[in-house]
Amino acid sequence: RAVARGSQWRAAPAADEASARAEAETLARLVTPCAAGGPDLPAFQALPERTVVDPGSASYERGASAFFGWLDATFGARPGALVVGLWSLAPTRTPIDALRWAASPTGFDVLGESLRGALWAGSTIDDIFVRFAVARARMEPPARTAWHIPWPTAARRLGSSAPVAPTGASYVLVDRGAAPPGSKLRVEAEWEDYGRFRWIVVKLDAGGRATGEVPIPSLDRATHASMTLESLDGVDQLLIACVNVGSTEHPFDPDQTEWEPHGWRLTLEGE
Repeated sequence: RAVARGSQWRAAPAADEASARAEAETLARLVTPCAAGGPDLPAFQALPERTVVDPGSASYERGASAFFGWLDATFGARPGALVVGLWSLAPTRTPIDALRWAASPTGFDVLGESLRGALWAGSTIDDIFVRFAVARARMEPPARTAWHIPWPTAARRLGSSAPVAPTGASYVLVDRGAAPPGSKLRVEAEWEDYGRFRWIVVKLDAGGRATGEVPIPSLDRATHASMTLESLDGVDQLLIACVNVGSTEHPFDPDQTEWEPHGWRLTLEGE
């Protein structure tokens, strides 16, 4: 960790502390694959609604290496290349008479440009946050779910157990054990203004494997999305994930000390 952090200090000392610690941890784990996991990833997974680089505790910050490790494994040309690339493409260039480090561009600025179109033509960093949220739900240990409910034979309304900060996610797990054959699920989601939320439903079989994904379309400045899910026979559980991909007013900035989280409300009804 110290060697990686020293290298990061040399290249981009203006990087926010939480990102820097998570990135250094990512490289440290690559070179010490047999090291015990410790409490860091559980600490990160227990608070999925928080910003992925929230400087809340050292353990949470190191656990956020799950985000950078996933990015590196998914998009890096070789192990560690994406993290080192972030440092080289976001170098700190500060005038000699400045009182503070020049903290722009940030690593997230680099990700936004470098990964544009990486998933499909026209995809953005918002789509990257959604893909990570889906992957995070099935890591070991999995991210904490806000609700785990049986099949809603009557309309059931759920509220967020904690508001979701930018880059954070919240999860609802629905069991289909009591669902009759051919049943459908009506999903209606609402959330607070000034937050851009994305919703996606993952179909899981009895072994916990994903058999399909259904994004619920919504507009950038909307506060409501709805869909009726069909073709659910053979599905054991439905994982509904909501992801706060950022403010409607400004892009995500990891140098902020506080972010504005937003609550959500979900209405589910079997049909």
